[in-house]
Formats: sequence, C-alpha cells, structure tokens
Amino acid sequence: MTANLIIIFLLNAISNCLGTLKILFVSKQMVKPVYFVVFSDALLFSYTFKLVSDSSNMVYILAFALGKVFGIFLADTIEKKMAIGFLEVSVYTGREKGKEMADFLRSQGYSVTTHIGFGMRGKGRLVLNTIVKRKDYERLNSTLTGLNENITMSVAEIRTVTGKLIQ
Repeated sequence: MTANLIIIFLLNAISNCLGTLKILFVSKQMVKPVYFVVFSDALLFSYTFKLVSDSSNMVYILAFALGKVFGIFLADTIEKKMAIGFLEVSVYTGREKGKEMADFLRSQGYSVTTHIGFGMRGKGRLVLNTIVKRKDYERLNSTLTGLNENITMSVAEIRTVTGKLIQ
C-alpha cells in the first residue's frame, strides 16, 4: 500500500508539472516540446488515475491531490530555472542621473534607449529602456538598485524580439 501511495504521489506530481510546463511552452509559442509533454502527461495521468480508481481507500485520493499540489511547486521551480523569454525594463529617473545610469549600463553590455518623459506636474525626466533575457533580469535589477536604491521601474514581458539583442 505505501509503495502505491508514493507512486501515485510522484506520478501525479510529474504529470501536473508537465501540464503546467505545457501551458508555459504554448504561451511562449514553443510548440515543438509541447508534443512530447502532452504525450508524457497523458501516459502518466492515465496510469495514476487507474491506480487511484482501483483502490477504495481515501488515502489514495489524498496522495493524488497532494501530488497535484507538489506538481505545481515543481513546475514553478523548473520555470524559474529555465527563465524563458524576454523582458522590457523601463527606468524612470532624473535627467543627469539617467544619463550616468544609461552610460554605465551600456558599458556593461546592455542596449539602452533613452527618451524624455514627463512625470507629475509636467516635470521632465529621463526614461531608460532595455530588453533583457528573463534569466538576466536579476543581474540587471541588482545593477540598477546598486546605482540608485530608490529607483522606479516597470517590467513587462514581451513575446517576440527581432533584431540584435546585445548582452
């Protein structure tokens, strides 16, 4: 009985993890891995469901449910490690400080575009825009906060980047 409970938990965790990763791949328009993921998920889910349905003990259903929860945790961990995609980071700062920050970021290999924006009461400020791979965001964020700990920025996920991405 204990072995079957562990099997149900692990198979359902992996199955749910694969299902969550499938959604991630589809949202990132990465269709090729989806075929393998869906096939594997279907096999694991059907076998796990068979094990649960062949039993009459409530503990099997609990193992199934806990496997689902752990599968989401596992998928989230994997997704953070993979860090697929690109982010557009916009930094809002004063003009002089912004010029210094932009030049420093460029010296670090970032491609930075600047323009003048207008904040509260029409006060002009510099807006720095850069596109980074998601896996490089933490490094950029720590660099920016090291330059100015009271930084205001927005981060948006972008679907597609064409052209040259320097880093």
